Amino acid sequence: MFKSVLVIGHFRGIRLEVHISWLIIFALLLTTMSAGFHNQYPEWSLATVVVTALVTALLFFSSIVAHELGHSLVAIRRGVLVTAITLFIFGGVAQMTRDPDRADDEFWIAIAGPIVSFLLAGAFGLLAAATSGWYQPVPVALGWLATINLMVAIFNLIPGFPLDGGRVLRAVVWKLTRNPRKANETAFASGKLVAYGLFALAVWNMAAGNLVGGLWIMLIAWFLLNMTQAQGRMYLLRERLAGVRARDLAEADVPLVAAQRSVEAWLYQDVLPSGRRAFLVGSDPAHIEGLVSLSDARRVEQSQWPDTRVAEIMTPVAKLHHVAPGAKADEVLQLLNEHGLNQVPVMENGRVSGWIDRQRLLRTVEIHLEVNR
Repeated sequence: MFKSVLVIGHFRGIRLEVHISWLIIFALLLTTMSAGFHNQYPEWSLATVVVTALVTALLFFSSIVAHELGHSLVAIRRGVLVTAITLFIFGGVAQMTRDPDRADDEFWIAIAGPIVSFLLAGAFGLLAAATSGWYQPVPVALGWLATINLMVAIFNLIPGFPLDGGRVLRAVVWKLTRNPRKANETAFASGKLVAYGLFALAVWNMAAGNLVGGLWIMLIAWFLLNMTQAQGRMYLLRERLAGVRARDLAEADVPLVAAQRSVEAWLYQDVLPSGRRAFLVGSDPAHIEGLVSLSDARRVEQSQWPDTRVAEIMTPVAKLHHVAPGAKADEVLQLLNEHGLNQVPVMENGRVSGWIDRQRLLRTVEIHLEVNR
């Protein structure tokens, strides 16, 4: 199966990955730098031009990863889980499972990325100066990296959400007013303002004859506007779901399977007829031993299904994620996202009172959006 994301490594539990769209900007940057180096330094050989452009491009994207790691490591230190850093056509993004709970956390998480870029700009600048008498491509590449990291830091500090500057603005308004709703509204408004400003700049560039530059600015503006609107919808949804609790989302008909049932019998007699992907393991809701899912069964060779018991492949109840009946709907969604779950039981004092799966939760979200449109 074709994958749009390639995992290139891990750092302190954070998955580092490259989206297929990143290849577009990488190829564009490599081509542009090669042409620029060739025109500016005609005495360089073709091999020197290409190698210098390639190494510089790779170091630039390493700088973007470092920028996102700045956000991520501060976020983790302040209790916000980060699952991955993804490079894509518009740069990089740290995938955080939730927004910070305090204005101070939001500020330091947001400002950490630009600080890293400023430090990299200074480091590359010093190295460029120190190597000015060396092999010419070295200080040229280092000088370019110093400039581009400075530009990344400054651009990200523009006070328009979801740029880092927009998040800093949200944190400041939040801190001053102690009103997270007002802070979000201010940040979302600033994001739209910056996006519309970039649209105007794009049109001006295209009218002046810079079609490629204008188109690129327009794509960035479109991306920022879509991200701002998506975040706005998410915040609005959380407000609308504020009074919804896990007990309201739970399905009372909890699917159960006996621990000693064979995997084959469970799959063919329970899973396929019901269309359910997961079952709780136990005799009744008051005596749950664990949870078994279709993905657990796929880890066992099909020839072994008749002789393998459900108890052998299940997740024991001690390791099972669950929510209390009074848990908020957004907390349930956060738990599902943080741990990559498709279902979660609702439990209190060791007894299961209901069952929430991702599809049921998303259906509830859709209904709330339709009712409150």
